[in-house]
Amino acid sequence: MRIILFYIAILNLVDVILTMYGLHFAFISEANPLMNSLYHVSPFLFMLVKTGLSVLLFILLFYLKTPKKSSRILLSVSLVAAISYTFICILHGYWILEMI
Repeated sequence: MRIILFYIAILNLVDVILTMYGLHFAFISEANPLMNSLYHVSPFLFMLVKTGLSVLLFILLFYLKTPKKSSRILLSVSLVAAISYTFICILHGYWILEMI
């Protein structure tokens, strides 16, 4: 479980970089309505919120030092999030490379 959460936190940071780059140069658009609103209010606020989510995951990982059995629901949700984030990062990277 810790590995999946760490992976999601790292992917989120990669997504912040790719999304900020893609949005800045108008290579991509933000599909998440909440994040799109935040970006239009302030790109810095967008970056702060996205980075803050990764920081929260890292803090959670710090407190999950002891190996505990995870619920199947939490594990399933984490796996879906990891797979989705992997796809999103690949997609953003592909779009940016196509535009360069």
